[in-house]
Amino acid sequence: MNAHLFGRLFFSLWWVNLFHFRPFAAGSDRFALLVIALVERSSVRLDVEVNHPFYKSFTGDVIYYQGHAYSNFNPGLSFIASPAWFVVHLFYQRLPESSWIRGEAIHYLLVNFVSFFSTTAFLSALTSWMLATWTYRKTQQQWRGVLVGILYGLGSIAFFFSARFNQNIPLAAIATCVFILIFDPNFFSGLNSRRRFVTIGFLLGAGAIIDANAMPLLGAVFIILLWKNRKTPLDLAYVALGAIFPLSLQLLYQYVAFGSPFLSSLTIFARQTPPVETMNSSAGIWQKFHLMTLGEYLFSAKAGLFIYMPYAGLSLWYFLVNWHNDKYLSIWEKRGIFILFCCYFAFICLLPPQYLYPLFGPRYLLPIIPFICLIFVLYFRKQDVQLGMILLAIAFLINIGGTQLGNDTGNVFLTVAVYALKGPWLPILDWLQKELPKASGYSPEFVSPYGLFAIMLLGLVVLWLPCKLKRRY
Repeated sequence: MNAHLFGRLFFSLWWVNLFHFRPFAAGSDRFALLVIALVERSSVRLDVEVNHPFYKSFTGDVIYYQGHAYSNFNPGLSFIASPAWFVVHLFYQRLPESSWIRGEAIHYLLVNFVSFFSTTAFLSALTSWMLATWTYRKTQQQWRGVLVGILYGLGSIAFFFSARFNQNIPLAAIATCVFILIFDPNFFSGLNSRRRFVTIGFLLGAGAIIDANAMPLLGAVFIILLWKNRKTPLDLAYVALGAIFPLSLQLLYQYVAFGSPFLSSLTIFARQTPPVETMNSSAGIWQKFHLMTLGEYLFSAKAGLFIYMPYAGLSLWYFLVNWHNDKYLSIWEKRGIFILFCCYFAFICLLPPQYLYPLFGPRYLLPIIPFICLIFVLYFRKQDVQLGMILLAIAFLINIGGTQLGNDTGNVFLTVAVYALKGPWLPILDWLQKELPKASGYSPEFVSPYGLFAIMLLGLVVLWLPCKLKRRY
């Protein structure tokens, strides 16, 4: 029963994410263009795209090296998305070239959607499923499992990033899965101790080739494993073994692209980008810490964690007052979460404010968001119902509103105000209403918020109606 319940929750959140798809979101082009190059031309170069009349406007995030164009980011997310587009492209290329569906605008939209569908939308829903199932295993209370899944999926900044082809959501999924593998060995049946540590290594290696923002996660897991498994150091060898395959893909990509396995896109990008801030190399470590950055990421209207997710304050309070309470989280689990938080807060402090590039909340903190939701739901008490409901209502309003608007206003209060005036919306509508008629000459009747919301709700009814009928009969 619980497996079916949380399975429906997974498919429901995946379904909702699909309808909130934000095409051509900031930062997604570098991944989508690489998917096209890998699948359709078996190449890592973006020379065709930068010289193409249509795609040229989407090539702002490329680097040039020895006369060729490349993505300026790690290729991991594009690697993950490529198999799905490979399958779809097998059928897509069989359509007549004269068909409007083969036009550049439709083609690029499909690449973005299929990539988003198979990565961020899927992995966000999967993270909610893992949190829901893990919470139920700890509490044996279905409502807590459902709440934590919905809270992460719709009531946190993860929802905004789940609606676009983005590298941050996979890192949150990896962080959640790795912690479950470490602290709940029986969660995934069929994994013995060796396979479990190899899987941890594979996931960490995958995170490393997706984004440098995985480095705090790698550091935290290394500290946890070194501390927790100090009597069995061979476990770390299995972790290293698991990381070999994804890291080898990264090295191979860099060798093919730049002629050296140790020269990365980020290194070249850093060399070609003027430094935002000049630092004295002889300065002490504390002079290089930017507490203003952490303050902005925690409390500002632009990116503050406690503003975009107001229940995070109550979650932190629960974490502190229940430190010695082993009812739901063991002391090892709490230490692990604490170490993860410290690593990410230290990482944020090392970034000058100019490097934050806020985009709807503290996106660099996304790997810790699942644990904030987990702690809140595990320790939520009856006496906090009124306060909790108010905080949750505000969080859902902010995050659903921001996701449906599709673009960050740079201020959470302005986002809420604009959403209140505009009302419910779906980001894909902007493209469907403006670009689809140009590309196809066809404007379907359902291209309205009411039509798409009706289809979305119908799908949810189909998912949950069998559960209702089963209970009744």
